Amino acid sequence: MSGRKYDVDEGWAFARENKFNRMVLETRFDRQKFKETQHKEVSDRQRKQLSEDELEEMEKASLRDPVTGIFNQRTFLRKLEYELRRAKRYKRPLSLMVMSVDNISSLKRQYGQMIVDDVMKAAARIVEHCVRDVDISGRAEGMRIGVIFPETYSSRAMIVAERVRERMRAEPVNNELRHLRVTVSVGVVSFPTHARDEVDLMHRAQEFASVSEVQGGDRVYNG
Repeated sequence: MSGRKYDVDEGWAFARENKFNRMVLETRFDRQKFKETQHKEVSDRQRKQLSEDELEEMEKASLRDPVTGIFNQRTFLRKLEYELRRAKRYKRPLSLMVMSVDNISSLKRQYGQMIVDDVMKAAARIVEHCVRDVDISGRAEGMRIGVIFPETYSSRAMIVAERVRERMRAEPVNNELRHLRVTVSVGVVSFPTHARDEVDLMHRAQEFASVSEVQGGDRVYNG
């Protein structure tokens, strides 16, 4: 009799323990669910606080380089891929220019990163002034700036590249350092003459910019 009573008591204790454990787990689950619901409500309120214009501005900002204001490298490469597809589909020419500021490492050592940023801003500004509305400028690899010229043969792109080169050496970087002048090395390539896909086209353009730099800088190279 005593053994059976012990078994019954033990069973009740086990049942109470299981019930308690379930209550603990349910309470933890409810707390976690409450926290997740709160977090979602806060996130929803924050999103609702942004107007459509603000959301549009945020989306535009994600496409731009924060220093120069032109397209960032990822967006620029996507634009090149798109424009090259169009050129292939309609059998039209396309040119690409890539330029780098000569002796940019020396400028950084001598004046610091802020002046390098000012140089890149000046370069982007001059490029934007020299190209057409349909042309697309953006950051290429590293400290280089590129321009896509839709519907353009390399001869026309060379004219624009020379115009950019001349203005870069003539204009001061900023008002504080009006004595500072910089030069650029530029490479110009075209589809389908130099390459037939965006990766090879970009590679050749950067290679030509490097050739210009090796040859002394302040020049445009077209192969």
